[in-house]
Formats: sequence, C-alpha cells, structure tokens
Amino acid sequence: MSSVRQWVYQALVEVIRHGQYSNLYLKKHLQEVDEKDRNLATNIFYGTLQNYALCQHAWRRFTDDKVEAKTGILLTMSCYQLLFLKKVPAYAVIDEANRIAARSLKGQRGLVNAVLRKVKDHPVEYPGDPIESLALSTSLPAWLIRLWVKQYGPKQAFQFAKAANMTLPVVVRVNPLRYSIEEAMKCPRLKARADSEKTGLFEYTGSQFGSDWLYREGKVSAQDPGSYEIARWADVKPGQSVLDLCAAPGTKTMAMAEMSGDGAEITAQDLHEHRVQLIENDAKRLGLEHVIARQADSTKVDEPPKLYDVVLCDVPCSGLGILSRKPDLKLKLDPANIDSLLPIQKELLNAAGKQTRPGGILIYSTCTLDKKENEKQVDAFLQTHLDFERVQEETIEPSAQNGGFYLCKLVRKEKAATTNSETLQA
Repeated sequence: MSSVRQWVYQALVEVIRHGQYSNLYLKKHLQEVDEKDRNLATNIFYGTLQNYALCQHAWRRFTDDKVEAKTGILLTMSCYQLLFLKKVPAYAVIDEANRIAARSLKGQRGLVNAVLRKVKDHPVEYPGDPIESLALSTSLPAWLIRLWVKQYGPKQAFQFAKAANMTLPVVVRVNPLRYSIEEAMKCPRLKARADSEKTGLFEYTGSQFGSDWLYREGKVSAQDPGSYEIARWADVKPGQSVLDLCAAPGTKTMAMAEMSGDGAEITAQDLHEHRVQLIENDAKRLGLEHVIARQADSTKVDEPPKLYDVVLCDVPCSGLGILSRKPDLKLKLDPANIDSLLPIQKELLNAAGKQTRPGGILIYSTCTLDKKENEKQVDAFLQTHLDFERVQEETIEPSAQNGGFYLCKLVRKEKAATTNSETLQA
C-alpha cells in the first residue's frame, strides 16, 4: 500500500511542481506500479488533480502557517482519499501519509498527522452562494462558472462543471488498414459502443494501453469521440490534398488519413521539431505512407499560397472541454491566459483561409467551451472573408463518454466574393 501512495505522491510532485502533463506522465510511468495496484494509483492520481481545490480547502482550514509546497501536495492527496475513497479506513490514509512524510518531508510528519486528523473529524462546509458552492465542489474557479452561465446559461454551466470531474473511459479508434471491426469485436479488451460498427470506436478496458500490442502494432489509437468527430467532418477522400495546421501529436491527422484509406496527401504541421517527430512516429506505427510531417510556423503563409482541398485549423485553446481528461489544466486556469490565446487563434484561422482552395473545406475546431474562442472567432473571420460561408457548426457538450469540443465547417465559394478589405482598397 505504501509504495503505491509513495509513487502517486512523487507523480503529483512532477505534475504540480515541475509542469509534467498528467496524461503523458501516466502513460510513460504507470508501468512502474504493480499491475494489481494500477487502478488505485490512477484513481488517487487523477482524483487528486480533479478535486485539487476542494481537497486543498479541506486542510487549509486548520493551518495558519505557510505550508511547504510538497507538504501541501501530500495533504491534498491524503484529503482526496479521506473525502472520496470511502472503502479505505481513515486511519490507514493518515498512517500512510505519516510514512511518506517521514520518508520524504523532513520535519513535517507532526504537521501532516495533526491536520489530517482534524480533516477527518470536520466535514467540509459549502458556501451558501450557488455559484461559489458549485465552484468549490468541482474544484473550478468561480469566474469560470460565471463565464459559462453568461455564455451558455445556468443549466449548461452546471453540466459543464460536473462533467469536468467525470472519469471518462479510454476510447480507441480502429485502424482499418491493419485491423477490422470484426476482429475488434472479438478482442476481450475492446468493448463495443453503440456506434462501433459505424465509427470503429471502442472502449478500451485493459490496464496499460501504451504497452498493449494493439497500440504498438498500429491496430488502434486512443481518441476522444469528440476529437474523432472533427476528423469525420473533414470528410477526406482519396486523392485530396489536406493541410493540418496544428497537428501534433497527430491524432486527427491519422484519423483523416485512415478514413481516406491512406489515399489522401496530408501535410501535418507543428511549430516545434520534437512534436513533429511525434507525428512521424505515429504515422510509422500506423503504416500511413502519405502523411508528410513538417516543422513550420502555421501563422506564416507562402506567397503565392499553396491551396488545399481540406484545411484543418484545430487551434491552441484553453482546453475547457477536456478538463476531465487533463485535470492538471484546472491548476493553471486564468482568464488572462485565455485572452492571450485569441490573437494566435485569429492568425491561424486567417492563414487557414488563405490556403483553402475555392470549393474547398476549412474546419475550425477547439477543445474548449468558450464562445470568444469559438463562435466569435468564426464570426469575425466571416466578416472579412466574404468568400467563405458557414455550412455546419456544433458544440459537442462534455459527458460521461466524451470531452467538450467546438467545430465549424466553412466552405470557400467557387466564385469568390469581394472581401471587405478589397472593397476598402477600391
């Protein structure tokens, strides 16, 4: 028991103090834990991150001192177990925390023991204000709840907040070039969904996806159903030219390539060379020969621009729709950071428009729930690009099965209209 919690504690330190991504860290290091303990380790790891503000509030009531950062992580992790793991006796949680403190936090064992005993005996009280109460119970900032209420209404804001704390299944996409749906139906680690025969999406029920031969041999890839829908909207056909502007790690790129039977020529760009390598590695794993990965600043466009049949503009965003899959994002939420993304999103969408051929498709998408990053970006684009029209638009709401996404399909008209900027110059 102690070694499992010691591992989780060290993992949380890596994520919270050193900026590791929770999903990537777990994918790389979970095999260090005995297989029989991996579900528990994952539960405590993700559960602590999902409920960080609430669990932090639970222990901060009982200390006026400035608690060292690593001690705070241990207290928060232990409070998660006290508040949520009802089958684990409180004394066992406290004893384990004391052992970790004695081993890893010099001079902190007494503080840890005293604070956790008070948490055990004093339930958390929630604020009377409904927004403040919802914010605390879901470990989200109140400003975000208010933003969702303003943009989407109280009912959807409540749903978005609750969805941020759901534990989602691992959903995988079958690679039809290497594995059939019929074969997948017979695999004991793949659970069919209602739409499996149509989409090739299955729920993965194994314990270590990254080391499974299904993944290593390119039979399947992990993909959220909402992310899959973005690739499906592109409707890529064999022989088409496709540009994926912000492609890494390549999930949607590979989905589009598979949907075309590896018959489309897909250029997948990313700003950072090490992330371009991720795209190349995944294409190789899946046996895709017509994916061209390249390092490029996607806000820059060659003159004259090369035109593509399909352009996917899946922009960097605040990630408010995938907090359930990446709970460490909760620890970094800041309205100023969100606003700083708006100019780059605008630049990328403008660049995407320049590279879409007349009659071609432009998909603008995000994994966030914020109309400033979503609908309003498209509205502003259409005001200055009269040669484009919006033909399809959807906000995929987060649920127990999928994250939240925004997607909009634009078509460049065959007969280009005069843009506002051109009119002003005339």
